[in-house]
Amino acid sequence: MKKRRILAAALALSMTAIPFLTACNKGGESGTGTSKTGDATGSVSEGDKGSQASSAEGGDTEYYVSDEKQKFSIFLNFNNMPFDPQWPVWQEVQKLTNVELEASIPQSNSDEAQAFQLMLSDNNLSDIIGYVDMTALEQLGFDGGLIPLNDLIKEHAPHIQKMLDEDDAFRRAATAADGNIYFIPRNQENRFAEFYWIRQDWLDKLGLAVPDTVDDLYKVLTAFKNDDPNGNSEKDEVPFFDRAGHKHPDEILYLWDSSIQFYPRDGHLMYDPMHENFKYAMEQACKWYKEGLIDQTYFTRGPSGRDELMSANQGGFTHDWSSASNYNKSLAKDVPGLEMVAMAPPKDQNGNRVERTVNMPGVGWGISVNAKNPEMVMKFFDFLFTEKGQTYMDWGLEGVSYDVNADGSKVLREDFLAKEGTPIGNLRAMGSRYRVGYASSLEAELSTYSEFARAAAELYQKNTDWYRPDVPPYADGQLQLKLTPEESAEFNRIMGPITTYVQETYTQWILGTKDFASEYDAFIAELENRNIARATEIMDSAYQRYLGKN
Repeated sequence: MKKRRILAAALALSMTAIPFLTACNKGGESGTGTSKTGDATGSVSEGDKGSQASSAEGGDTEYYVSDEKQKFSIFLNFNNMPFDPQWPVWQEVQKLTNVELEASIPQSNSDEAQAFQLMLSDNNLSDIIGYVDMTALEQLGFDGGLIPLNDLIKEHAPHIQKMLDEDDAFRRAATAADGNIYFIPRNQENRFAEFYWIRQDWLDKLGLAVPDTVDDLYKVLTAFKNDDPNGNSEKDEVPFFDRAGHKHPDEILYLWDSSIQFYPRDGHLMYDPMHENFKYAMEQACKWYKEGLIDQTYFTRGPSGRDELMSANQGGFTHDWSSASNYNKSLAKDVPGLEMVAMAPPKDQNGNRVERTVNMPGVGWGISVNAKNPEMVMKFFDFLFTEKGQTYMDWGLEGVSYDVNADGSKVLREDFLAKEGTPIGNLRAMGSRYRVGYASSLEAELSTYSEFARAAAELYQKNTDWYRPDVPPYADGQLQLKLTPEESAEFNRIMGPITTYVQETYTQWILGTKDFASEYDAFIAELENRNIARATEIMDSAYQRYLGKN
């Protein structure tokens, strides 16, 4: 009966988590985003098989977790790709570790949330569980479905323990509000996530410089709107476009150091709409939209908007992932001279240059209460934090997807890069770059980038002062602070209605169906009436806990 109650509680949370606490990744491309997967079977040709080299083939048992073969069931589904133990990379990992994995999700089931809820409702937890939502995973831990890993890590996972000791961001991502670790995150070396992109070819045509401040950006976007940079004698340019979906308001308000999220101010977390910057930011956002500088259909255009606008030679400026530069190659024939380049975040009205989207450790996998040999599972987890395990997860198979240079550096093979599909998609089709607990390297991240994307990454990676060190983790714009079950329940009760109210009001202001100037004071009063102070208190307490101050 106890286990059934545990699973029922976890199922309820997985179905009701609100955006502030949900790590839904919708379009992220830096390690965890969607991409074309190429051959989803991950099959290796006969020619490729001959070049694979497994240290286990010669009887190497260095990485064995046990002399006896271990077998574990595993629940994983990433980007609509259920885990497949037959992927070439995982076949090699199994040989090396003497661990056999058995997938719990049928290959025909691409709906991760549905499969997760089914597992919980059937009261049949897999030995290893990974899921897109770290809040749901930790709730499963609070309820007894996942076991605490703290002692297992200390005793059986020296590589994971080393990362916990040396990497504050990794430790914070792994540690739940009760002090326990219920899942091993995926760590990433790169700081950057998204970039500001602008049409260099349009700037050149109009004789304009890359904007340095938000006021410069206003002038540039106005020129994009009025001066026909695409040369078709029509005013059809869309100066500022965005495909962020739920994050649309934030992408615009970021320019003036605001958002409709919680954000740190003077050492404490506060709700951005209550901060003085919000009023100025909304005034400017409404003005830009009214003047046609912001995509007039950005509320409804959807994720495909970027493809539509770039293919039509209409999009001028955006904030997006590295793939925004792919059009320089893919549209070279249809839009001659197209050149999307990364630019520094424009300085805001206060002269500050800040990039709010930051790469943080993401969700990984945990061990369920059903696992018969959790010690062996933990040893298996630790393998992926060794240099060899990391190489499999980052690069795939030597001689198939990558080669090793004389200096020890790795490089993706030319024949692999020439394959149909994207490099990262083809790596995932082999089993690499999957959403499991391991530490990804910057070298590997950049290996799949185009020339323009690499330039963007190098620009943002070297300018560490653009990133505030006190920013808590966000996943695709959604705050990921750790709350206790009691805090989460109270916070959700307060913020559910507030979030809906703020999003609806923001839309009405932008579209002009309601007047921001005359309604601003009433808006603030309504937030106070809805107990935003208590929600802020809960979030700030979690933030102080995150910083290690309480």
